[in-house]
Parts: sequence; structure tokens; C-alpha cells
Amino acid sequence: MSASEAAYRRGDFVTARAELEKLVPTGDAQVLYRLAFMMVNGKGGAQDIPGAAALLKQSAQKGNVDAQTMLGQFYLRGAGVARNLPEAARLFQLAAEKGAPQAQFFIGKMYHEGVGVPADPVKGLTWLQASARQGVAEAMFELARMFGKGDGVTADEAESLRWLEQAADAGLPLAQFTLAQNFSRGGAVERNDDKALALYRKAAEAGYVPAQSALGALYFAGEGGLAKDTGEAFVWFTRAAEGGDANAQTNLAYMYATGTGVARDEAIAAKLYNQAAEAGLPRAQAAFAVMLSEGRGVAKNPAAAEQWYILAARGGLEAARKRLGELYADGTYEATDRAAVVPWVHEAALAGDETAVKWLETANADGVLAARGRLADVIAKGTADAAPDPAQALELFRDGAEKGDPYCQLQLGLLYARGEGVEQDYVQAHKWVNLSAADGNAEAVRSRDLFASLMTPEQVSEAQRLAREWNAAHLAEAQ
Repeated sequence: MSASEAAYRRGDFVTARAELEKLVPTGDAQVLYRLAFMMVNGKGGAQDIPGAAALLKQSAQKGNVDAQTMLGQFYLRGAGVARNLPEAARLFQLAAEKGAPQAQFFIGKMYHEGVGVPADPVKGLTWLQASARQGVAEAMFELARMFGKGDGVTADEAESLRWLEQAADAGLPLAQFTLAQNFSRGGAVERNDDKALALYRKAAEAGYVPAQSALGALYFAGEGGLAKDTGEAFVWFTRAAEGGDANAQTNLAYMYATGTGVARDEAIAAKLYNQAAEAGLPRAQAAFAVMLSEGRGVAKNPAAAEQWYILAARGGLEAARKRLGELYADGTYEATDRAAVVPWVHEAALAGDETAVKWLETANADGVLAARGRLADVIAKGTADAAPDPAQALELFRDGAEKGDPYCQLQLGLLYARGEGVEQDYVQAHKWVNLSAADGNAEAVRSRDLFASLMTPEQVSEAQRLAREWNAAHLAEAQ
């Protein structure tokens, strides 16, 4: 064993591993564990997870707590062995009872979450606290999270902050990053840009990708007490982008696309936007759509651009929704299903695009029911060429609601609730939003519940009766 340890200390992992392999027949638990550790990490030879698992089983059976803890992690993740949560919990429990801090952390998490063992918040808290007291930063962070959210414990902001600070001091990058965010925003702690910056930098230098991205953003914007420095921003965005951070990839793409702090290179920009877009970042999807539309840094491809715009719009990016509306309204993209693109054209119309207004008018005239309520909304608010006309809007909302359009039903219900253009009537308001809610509209569900809280039980019953009658009549018409 001493020969192996000496070789390991001088970085000669091949010799260290060979010396341990010679000692395997002795069955020494520590030898088995140390060799398994080297096999897991690929030190001194090829990585061999199944082989390591076999050695760990022998060592764990002999009571080696390090082996029990590592083997427990194998069973927890299904690495080298079939995933077996109860067996993972058994091994962690054995090691935890002998004082192994990492095992205490894992069994604490399992009791807290009810994974592999019956949920037991008290046992979970007890083991996590024991682990944290032995210096396990991950346990400290978990306690900070639990006290912050009141998860299994009474919420306690001060206790949460205490554990978070301890986890950060113990060098956990995630804790440093989280505490930095707290100092940046203020609230639980007094805002302190200097402390936030120091923590972001520690986490970033430790290789924590979100911190690298955040630090790059601070340098790029000249915020958080930093002078604007595109050179430093480029360095940190590059590190984070290489680590797969979609925001950093997008910010770095912008720098290349505009030549900000780096020589302009649209091909690199397009590649980075594409990477972030594939990761699901809406603003990257929209930016990549622009590159594809204009053939900048990538072959021009309007069809692909349309699909990326759609993904960005569905991801909630308002600019993408508006741009899509403009492109469908002016005929750049063909709307094979006009009802599906109505919401986007509506947003373009509300932003003042007269072509989009005319598109809604045409669609409504052609009998596209989904366009009726959106056109009504534009008319109610007015355009550059026409003053608001609430009366005409009400007529369109009512017609669309009677014909079964959920958007019109919601808007008509809201008008009844506010008494705008009609006499205030919560029974009618409840009826119409209830019908809209049947389509899954979240705003309609919230409105229905709010209106019900303002009504008597008899009024709610009446509104529900009217909704049932409308449904029956509408179903009869459809047949």
C-alpha cells in the first residue's frame, strides 16, 4: 500500500494502480476501495465503472464507509449496477451511522424527498444538519434551500441565509453564485455590488458556467460596479459558451455579429446562435431566424427561418410574435392555417402595423372566427387611421362569443364584469368566462373563480345553468 501511495503522490498513477492490483488478493477493504476509486476516475488506466462496482461491493461488505458511500451513489444513479434506490439508501445509512459526512448528505436527501425510503422530514433534516456540521457544502446549500422555501421545515429567511453563506464560504460555486444573485438584487440581504462581484468571480474562476455567463454580462453592460469592458466580457462569454450556456452563446454571437469587442464574423455568430437556438433559448431562435432570413453567415433559408420564429414565438418572445405577425400579414410567409397565426398578426396590429389590421379584416370577412375577437380588440383600442369604436368591438365580441370563439367569450365576459358597453352583470360575466375556460384558457379560469367569489351561490348556479343551456343549444346547432 505504501508503494502505491508514494507513486500516487508523485503523480505516477500507472504505478499506483499496478501496485494496488497486486494487493487485491489480500482482500484488504481499503485496497479494494482505492483501486475502485482509480478505476472510476480513469487514473493509471482505462475507466472501468462495472469493474469498480465489483470491487466496491467487496469493500463495502467489509465495512469500508468510503466504499459504502461510493457504491450507494452507483446504485442511486444506476452506474455500473442496476439502479436500486432501496439498496442505495441501505448503504448510505450504514456509512452515515459511522459518521461518513457524504453518506449523511445522501441519506438526508433521500429521507427528505422520500426516495428509496419512506419520506421522513425529521430524519432528513437531522442527517442533513449532521452532514453540514461536518463541512459538506452541498448539505449546507440544501438546508439553505429548505429554510428559504419552507420545504419540510418552517420557513426562516435568516436561517436560510446563514446556511447559504456557510456553503459559499466552504467553496461551493452554486452557493457563491446564488449568494451573489442575492447581493445583486438586495432583499434578503442589503444590496452590495462589491460582494456580489467577488462571489460571481469566485464561482466563475472555479468553472461554474452560469457565473461565467453572469460575469460576462456585467462586464458587457458595465453594471455591478464594473466599468464596461467588452474584452473581459468576451473572455467570460467564451468560457461560458464553451460550457454550453445558451445565454452566453447568444451574447457572444451578438458580439461577433456586430463586431463589438471582436472582429466581426457572421459565420461564427450564426453558429453560436444556432447552438443556443437548439438549446431552446427564444431570443437565440429569433436571432438565428434573422440570420437565415437574410443569409448572414449561413445560407439563406426562409422556410427554416419561419420555423425558428415560430419556436421563439411559442417560447414567449414578444418580438418574435410581432415579427411573425408582420411576415404573415405582408405575405412573406404563407399562412396555410390562418386561425393558427391570428394571435401573432393581432400583436403586429396592436403595435401599429396597418397591413396586419387589414389582414385581420380580410380574415374576419372570410369567416375565420379566430380573427373576429382579435379584430374587435384592435377596433376597441383604435388604430392610426381610426378612433376607438367600443360599440363595434362589442358587436364583434358578442357575435364571436355566440359562435363559440373562446377569446370572444372571455372578452365579452370581462366587459360584463366591468360594465363596459353593457350593464354590469356578474351572472353573464361568469357564464361567458366559464365557457371560455372550458377551452383551457388560464385567464378565463382565474376570472371565473374571481367572479364566483363576488357572487351569491344562487347567482353562480344561474350562471352555470345559462352556460349549460348555451352548450346544449350550440351542440344542437353543430349537429
